[in-house]
Amino acid sequence: HRLKGGRANRLVEGARYLAPQPTPNQLDYDVLHYDLDVAVNPSTQMVEGSVSITFKSLVSDLSSIDLNAVPVLTITNATNSSLGALSWSRTGDVLTVELGVLLMTGQEFQVEIDYEGHPTGSTNTGLFFSSYNNNPVIYSLSEPWSARTWWPCKDYPDDKATFDLYLAVPDTLFAASNGNFVGSTFETHWSAPYKKYHWRESHPMTTYLASITATVYDTLSDRFVYAPEETMKVTHYVYPALIDEAREDLNITVPVLQFFSSIYGTYPFTDEKYGVALCPIGGGMEHQTLTSYGANLIRGDHYYDWILVHETSHQWFGDMITCKDWTHIWLNEGFASYSEALWMEHKGGPAALRSYMDGKDNPSRWHGPILRDPDNSDPWYYFDNVVYNKAAWVLHMLRHVVGDSTFFDIMKDYASDARYRYSTAETNDFVGVCEDHYGSSLSWFFDEWLTRTDRLTYQWTDTSYPVQGGYNVTITVDQLQDSPYTMPIDFMITTASSEIDTTFWISSRHEERHVHLSEAPVDVEFDPGHWILCDATKAVTASETPNAVFLAQNFPNPFNPSTTIRFGLNETQPVTLDIFDVNGRLVKRLVNESRNAGTYTITWNGRNTKGVPAATGLYFYRLETGSETLTRKMILLR
Repeated sequence: HRLKGGRANRLVEGARYLAPQPTPNQLDYDVLHYDLDVAVNPSTQMVEGSVSITFKSLVSDLSSIDLNAVPVLTITNATNSSLGALSWSRTGDVLTVELGVLLMTGQEFQVEIDYEGHPTGSTNTGLFFSSYNNNPVIYSLSEPWSARTWWPCKDYPDDKATFDLYLAVPDTLFAASNGNFVGSTFETHWSAPYKKYHWRESHPMTTYLASITATVYDTLSDRFVYAPEETMKVTHYVYPALIDEAREDLNITVPVLQFFSSIYGTYPFTDEKYGVALCPIGGGMEHQTLTSYGANLIRGDHYYDWILVHETSHQWFGDMITCKDWTHIWLNEGFASYSEALWMEHKGGPAALRSYMDGKDNPSRWHGPILRDPDNSDPWYYFDNVVYNKAAWVLHMLRHVVGDSTFFDIMKDYASDARYRYSTAETNDFVGVCEDHYGSSLSWFFDEWLTRTDRLTYQWTDTSYPVQGGYNVTITVDQLQDSPYTMPIDFMITTASSEIDTTFWISSRHEERHVHLSEAPVDVEFDPGHWILCDATKAVTASETPNAVFLAQNFPNPFNPSTTIRFGLNETQPVTLDIFDVNGRLVKRLVNESRNAGTYTITWNGRNTKGVPAATGLYFYRLETGSETLTRKMILLR
């Protein structure tokens, strides 16, 4: 299953050449396990320690291995438990260790690197130092390629390994990390008392997910029941001063785990744990089994639930299944971003989903295609908003193309596929799973949406006229961008007695479709469920006059801060359009004048007649004409 388009092939094939690029030697061995033993001094921002690396040769006659370690890390020794000291050399951030033997294909070997240094002296450091209430805070953030700034490793996402992490910090602090807590011991470093915390990650993990968060913590505990009589401990490490706010904000963790387990398959690390550890980052970072979570997100009012939801979903997509390289980062971030929308739908229904996805349509923040260019050396290029929000829209549209049942089968089967579970995947791997379920090629869909940067723009019209036995509705659709897309478009045709849903596959620059009705159409809506990422404008035509007065459902609904109301008149007449609260009090008059026959769109900005924002709640909007009075409900969610 390959993406068919020329640019897609160039991007996917070129993904083996990353920025920074792995050396040819790094393709010749596979890391199996890291024993990382590091002490961290928050006063001097220095680290000292060792990393023991167990690896397997993938070729015959392997004589050396290349690791990644930035120049600010001083290498003091390289050894093997049987051979003793090993020779080594450095070029830039590449550390080459001579093995002293020739390894055969499949043969395992172990090297230990002793090192020290100041990670904060490097560009794009992965280890940070701060404070909270006069207590030191140590935390890591190594994505995409900053693990090498605080410990020597093979720093590429496609080589996952198990870990034992020994993290020594001043003895007044607690150090949290990935996997299960094994125990702690007391040591002396820099002539001061330290406490070493041992954590074990038994599931394969990429280097950028190995983490440390250390400060003075209180804990919050909960239990996740993932099967009958089977539970997993949920532990949050929070600042003591924020314990009450954290107890409120983090109480959705177990429901979120339950929800994603129901649609993606059981949480993948039930034999370990889940939780968050507070630190001073601006958002969250999905470290395996323990999300690093910004302390500024804890307010006690669930304002940032979407971030907790996003990071938790990464445990499936990003941690259990990791993008094979940064070209395919949308497989991490797009999946987590759409998971936010699925949670909103779970809590608020289809209207909440539509409203949330509408908020993710922000093309001014998108630069380049979703499949990233492998030749860019800027680490933040790979995390452009396009791989979050536009990629979430790709999954949203895919869901509509294949249907709900098939879409969720795809997501669950992708997450359970032994080829990718606790391993890595690239775009074509996911496309293959999709096509297996869809039953035919989806290259027409993924080529367009993953590699193109233009905006899909429709202009459409509908006309109707009586024919023998009923009415004919003609719908025309034009695509205004340079090259057409292929997409199914839903239309909802409203008559006096019913609503008719129909779908047209549109793939050319200009297309026309006809629908026969038994009665006159009152209104036609383009993509009423808001399933297509596009700009769509209805062209004004002389025959646009509705056959009867109508008042359409507002969109979006629920809404914040504004919503759009459509209504139509079949003749010139006086019109008022008012907003009322649940007590029948007038909140805002939007229209009060005579209007000609036609279809109108009015926006309410969520404010009352005094310009004050209206409160969260249920509202009624009422259209009164010379011949009709129509009322509908809407919900404002602040």
